[in-house]
Amino acid sequence: MLPEASAAQAEIPLDSAGDASLEVALQQLDDMLLGAGRALSAAQKQLRYSADAARQGRLRDIPKALEGLAEACRTLSQAVVDTRSAWSFDPVPYLEDGRYIAELLDQADNAGLPGARDVDGQVYSFPVIVKVDARDLSLMVGKRLQRNLRPSTVVGNLKQLRSRPGKDNVRQILHAFERAYLHVTHDRDGVAVRLKRVYDVLVLRPGQSREYTELDFMLDVYKLDRAGPQVTDSGRELSLPASTGTRGGGGRRFVTETGEERLYNSIRFDSR
Repeated sequence: MLPEASAAQAEIPLDSAGDASLEVALQQLDDMLLGAGRALSAAQKQLRYSADAARQGRLRDIPKALEGLAEACRTLSQAVVDTRSAWSFDPVPYLEDGRYIAELLDQADNAGLPGARDVDGQVYSFPVIVKVDARDLSLMVGKRLQRNLRPSTVVGNLKQLRSRPGKDNVRQILHAFERAYLHVTHDRDGVAVRLKRVYDVLVLRPGQSREYTELDFMLDVYKLDRAGPQVTDSGRELSLPASTGTRGGGGRRFVTETGEERLYNSIRFDSR
């Protein structure tokens, strides 16, 4: 048996991966697969040697070459079997009971990604919200379905999204809010409307509130606020009364990516 493969298997007790974090379990699996990869390379090398002996007619070398190929293949097969049997991580309960989100937040903290936090079982990391679907073994990162769940990979993606210039279509958000606002006010402008009433219009379709949560809505409110003065194509200017500070009034508090707390209460569009 090749020493590389046996050493990798001996050093990585994946049968205890169920007690480890997902990142640790995946790193252990990755290490074992590297050992299997070395065994594969050795088998391929032995196969090339055997084929060359056959092509050239080196009759004295052929028996030894074939025996070496058989041994290399046995070593590879054992490495794969050992790796497969060692992977015992049960992902569904890990994703369901909050351990996965806690690990994501720990990774974010270690990676220098400020402002990431757990809000009602979802990870908020401006400019996106990460939602975990344990049964489907997937994530929704913003509006995108993602099946790469390794915590370091997810956090790396979140850091990239944070560092990119803003690509959010705030115009699309602005006009959706304007339509909902005019529905509430019966086409009148200049009237302050509670944000909750606008949100209720945006999720009128059955099941829409599961796809577009209040946290998603508040993130969109913050994106508009963060983007500065906004005027719709119809000439109405957006304002968010009582959108700063932490005064009372029944508004919704929102913590930004820098840790600043803002109070959002109502929304108004004024004709210019």
